[in-house]
Formats: sequence, C-alpha cells, structure tokens
Amino acid sequence: MATGGAFREFENRVIITPRQKIYNLLNRGIEGYGPGRIFNSLMFLFITVIIVNVIIQTVQGLPATVYLFGRLLDSLAVIVFTTEYILRVWTCVENPEYHKKNAAETAIVGRLSYMVSGMAIIDLVALFWFYLPFFFADQEVYAMVGILKFFTIFKLIRYSPSLHVIARVFNAKRRQLAMMFYIILFLLVVTSAIMFYIEHQAQPEKFASIPDAMWWAVITLTTVGYGDVYPITPLGKFFGGLSALLGVGVIALPAGILASAFMEEVSKEAKEEDEHIEEFKDESDDTHGEKTGDDTENNSHGTKCTCPECGHEFFLPDENN
Repeated sequence: MATGGAFREFENRVIITPRQKIYNLLNRGIEGYGPGRIFNSLMFLFITVIIVNVIIQTVQGLPATVYLFGRLLDSLAVIVFTTEYILRVWTCVENPEYHKKNAAETAIVGRLSYMVSGMAIIDLVALFWFYLPFFFADQEVYAMVGILKFFTIFKLIRYSPSLHVIARVFNAKRRQLAMMFYIILFLLVVTSAIMFYIEHQAQPEKFASIPDAMWWAVITLTTVGYGDVYPITPLGKFFGGLSALLGVGVIALPAGILASAFMEEVSKEAKEEDEHIEEFKDESDDTHGEKTGDDTENNSHGTKCTCPECGHEFFLPDENN
C-alpha cells in the first residue's frame, strides 16, 4: 500500500538516465510506481513458481518430463536472478543511502555497502546454489543445494507489501527482540545446568552433560515437551515444572512485542493514507471554492448556459438586469 508521502517523493524525483529508470523499476513497485508494480507482480509470481518447483522436485515417481521441466525452470531462475542481482548492484548508487563523498567512492564503496546489506545477501545466496556444484561434487553438496534453492522464498520479502510490513516490524523492534533473545538464552543455560546437576546421577545417559541437558531445556521452555527426555527425581520434577511455567511467560513475550509492533505499523499506514485523502479533499475543496466564486461573479451578468451542440458556454441576461 503506497502512502501519500511515498507518492510525493516519487513525483518529485526526476528520471533522467537509464540507470535511474531501471532503479525505479526494480525498487519502487511497493510505492505505487506503475512499471515497478508490474515488475513486482511478475517477480512474485515467478519466485512462487520456483518454490513450487523445488517442492515438486522432492517427490519420487513423477514422470521424467516433470523433472526435465523443473531443471529448465532452475536454469531460467539462475539467468533471471543473476541479471537482477547485477542490475541492482549497478543501480544501487541511485539510493541516497549509498552516496559517499565523491562519485568514485560512491561507485565502489557505495556498491560494496549495498552488497553486504540484508536483501542483497539473500539475493546472492538464492542464486549461489547453481554455482556450488562447480566447486564440489554433487553428492557432497546435495543437501546444501536443496536448502539454498528453497532459500529463494526469502526473496518474496522484497516484492510483497505484506512481507514489507513484517520486515519493518522486525526492524523497528530489533533491540527489544535482541534483549528477549538474550534473556531466553540466559534461562536456557541456567535451567540446563541446574537440571544436569540434579538428574545426572539418576540418568547419566540422558543428562550426560550440560549441552545434552540443553535439549531438555529447549523443549521445556518452549512448552513443546516431546517426552524423550524428562526428569525422574522429585527435585528434578519440581524444577522441571517450574521451568515449564517460566517458559510460558518468557517465550510469549516476543510474540506480544511483535503483535503490538504490527498493530502500530498498520495504524501508521492507515493514518498516512487518511492524511493523504484529507490533503486531496482540501485541494479539491479549494479548487471548487475558486470555481464557485467565479460562478458567483459570472452569475451577476446573467444565467450561465451551455450550448448542447458545441458545448460553448454563454450567459443570458436576467430580466432584472
């Protein structure tokens, strides 16, 4: 959803060079730029097809033509994603975020800064799976290739307004989430250490070390409770129950932070859209007011009429005049 500010920012931008045109095509679809929106829709559809293809390729017993078509899609994906990545690196200097002191520094340091950004790394990883077998045997990298191919799904973040909102939510609350992650990690270490010393004598094979006890701590704090590792001593059961109750509250905190941040982001977008509509109404009212004033002045000369044949406007004098 494009906001009024985003539209005004784009309208004030003068497109001169081919690089600027390509930059707007690649990056401004979310803001409402027409060709960019078409490009976003096509890329979203193409990436979705690629993900479906990755899933289908894992199914055994399908006709050979299906696997052949899948390999052709993979080749097409590499061409499209490689071209897109090169164009994004070339046009990224149009973004003021990557402007440096001079043109030469912008061309090199600015582009390097973009290449280490989050979405650029995702783009690079999403196409790296194709080049990986050139350096390693296929058997050695089979699992890695599959993971990297499925990593393409994260490219959807760039082309989906909804995923943009989620990304902004995580970015806005990154400090709070980092703090909660540290608290969870702290509790994980403490509870696993305590449970190791409580249960090690009774279950030396399951609580063989603190790292082994961390598996129990993870499934307990997250309240999953697989049941493969659990305390059997009275003290261990008491501490296990206490840890489970503690996990309910601690693990729920990040969800609350994200939920409130999401509502704030949605409310912010709605407010910006309402402001844009109000500005448009004010402009329309001002224009209407000017026209009304003109009409009032013209009415002093008579009744305003329009010729039904040619559309020419004229005034008929009133009888009082």
